Amino acid sequence: MKINVDNYMFSKAGLKKDKKFLSFSDIHYGVLQKLLYEGYMHDYFANMIQFREGCDGVLIPGDLLFWLKKYQDTEYLKALSRDLKDLSYNLRVPIFISYGNHDLPFKSNSFDKSEREYWSLKNYLNDRYNGVYVLENEQIRFGDTVITGFSPSRKVYDTTIKESEALELCYEAFKECGFVFNSDSVNIMLCHNNKFLASLGATQFYGDLYKDLSLIIGGHWHDGYLPFWFQSIFYDVLKDNGLCELTMPPVIDMCRGMFKVSKNGVSEVFLPNDSSVISLAEDEVSSVINRSVAKYSWFLPSRPSLTCVEIVNDSNVLKLNK
Repeated sequence: MKINVDNYMFSKAGLKKDKKFLSFSDIHYGVLQKLLYEGYMHDYFANMIQFREGCDGVLIPGDLLFWLKKYQDTEYLKALSRDLKDLSYNLRVPIFISYGNHDLPFKSNSFDKSEREYWSLKNYLNDRYNGVYVLENEQIRFGDTVITGFSPSRKVYDTTIKESEALELCYEAFKECGFVFNSDSVNIMLCHNNKFLASLGATQFYGDLYKDLSLIIGGHWHDGYLPFWFQSIFYDVLKDNGLCELTMPPVIDMCRGMFKVSKNGVSEVFLPNDSSVISLAEDEVSSVINRSVAKYSWFLPSRPSLTCVEIVNDSNVLKLNK
C-alpha cells in the first residue's frame, strides 16, 4: 500500500523544543469499510509504522465512524478499537482523538444520562492504559505539550443555518469548555472543521487565543479530491479565500493546506511541501487540514493519506532552511 504524505514544518517564536506529530482524519469506519474496503484500515495502520521515527503522538480530529447510528453493529467499533490500540503499541506513542460530525448522535439533546453514555464514542474507544485518548471537550498534558480536543455540538454542522450563526454557536460552546492555555506549553487543538477557528468570521471571536496556540489540526473537507497539480493552479484563490474550499458548480473541496492564522484572519496559505520551514509570528498559529484517509471521494477510490507536522526548535530554523 502506498501512502500519500503531506509534510509541514514550522517554527513559532518562543517555542524551544522540536515536536513531530502524525495525523489523519475521516477514516469513517462503517458500511463502506465492510462492503468495499475489507481490511483497508488495518493495512493502512501497518504501513504507518515506517513514519514513526521521532514521532511524539498521533492526532485524529474526528469522523472515525461512517454514521454513529450504526452502533447497533458493534463489529466496526471493535475493529476500530483493536486497530487504534495496535497502532499506539507499534508506534510507541499516544493517540489523541476529538469528535467529528459523524461521531455525534442525532437529536442528542433529547437523551437522558444513560443514553448519552451509551452513544458516547468515548465510552467505546477511550483506553488510556493502551495509549488511546478520546478528548471530548477536554485537555490533557504530556510533558510540555497540551492537547485540546474541541468538539462542538452537531448543530454547528447543520447546513440549513447561516455560517455566521454556526460560528457563534461554536464560540459559545468553546467558552463553556473553560479551556486554559499556558504560554509556556506547546498547545495543540484538534477541531474537526478548521473553519470554526480559522476563518475571518471566526477569528474575531477568539482574541489572543492564537498567541498561545501552536497548531490547530482538522479534517472534514474530503467530499472531492483534486490532483495536487490542479490545486496549485488555484493557489492565489486559496490565499485570498483563506479556507480550504473553492465554490464552483459543483462545489469542489480544496482539502489540503496549512494556513497562518491570527486574530486578524488568515494571512497566508501553504500547500503541502511548499517550504522547508514556515515561520510563525508570536500571535500566529498554524492551521492544518488533513487530506483524509477515507478511501472514497464521491465514492471513487483514492490513495490513503497521512499528514506529518513538525514543530522546529528556533535554533534549528536557519540550519534547516539552508
